[in-house]
Amino acid sequence: MQTLKEEIKRLAPEARRQHILDIAHRVFIRDGYAGASMSRIAAEVGGSKTTLYNHFDSKKELFVAVTERETARLLDGVFVVEALGGDFSSRITELARRMLSAMLTDDMVEAYRMIVAEAGRFPEVGHTAYAMAIERGVARLSAFFAGAMAEGSLRRADTALAAQQFIDLASGTLLKKRVWNVVTSVSTETISGEAQRIATTFLAAFGSDAVSAAARRGEARP
Repeated sequence: MQTLKEEIKRLAPEARRQHILDIAHRVFIRDGYAGASMSRIAAEVGGSKTTLYNHFDSKKELFVAVTERETARLLDGVFVVEALGGDFSSRITELARRMLSAMLTDDMVEAYRMIVAEAGRFPEVGHTAYAMAIERGVARLSAFFAGAMAEGSLRRADTALAAQQFIDLASGTLLKKRVWNVVTSVSTETISGEAQRIATTFLAAFGSDAVSAAARRGEARP
C-alpha cells in the first residue's frame, strides 16, 4: 500500500501544485498567516519541505498563489452573469446576488477574518489580498460597466469609481454580520432581497436617466 508521500510523488507537477495550494489554503485559514509555517504545511501536504520549496520559494509566495487562485475562482463564478441575457436591471441584480453569495461562504468569511487579524503585523497579507480581490474585482466590474455605459444602461461616469461603489454596497451589512458572528448563516431569500436593494441603490445613482428614474420608483427598465 502506498504511503501519502509516495502518492504525492506520483502526481503530475500541476496536480501536485494544486494539492499543495489546497492544503496551504486550509492551513492559512485555520492557523493564520503567522501560524502557517512552511514546515507545518509540508507535513500536511505529505511531502518534505524540499518538495514544497521546489514549487514556492517562500511562505509569502505560497500565500500569494493561494490568494490568486481563490480570487480567480470567486471572480469567475461571479462574472458568469456577463453571459446572461435579460434587461440590465436583472443582470445587475444577479451580479449582486452572485457577489453576495460568494462573499458569504464560510471559506470567504474565514479568509476575511484572517486577513483583518494578520494585516496589522504582516502588511503583505493585506496588500496581497487587496490587490488580488479588490483591485481585480474593480477591473472586472469596470469592464462590465463600460459596456453598460456604451449601450446606454448606465450614465457616463468613472467606471472604476462605479465599480468601487458597487463593491462597497455588496460588502455592507450582511458581510459585517457574518464576519462579526452576529449571524452564522444567511438564507438565499435574504441574499436575494439584499441583492435587489443593492441593485436599486446602484442604478438610482449610476443608471441612465430612464434607468435611474425607474430604480427610484422601484421599477425594472430595459
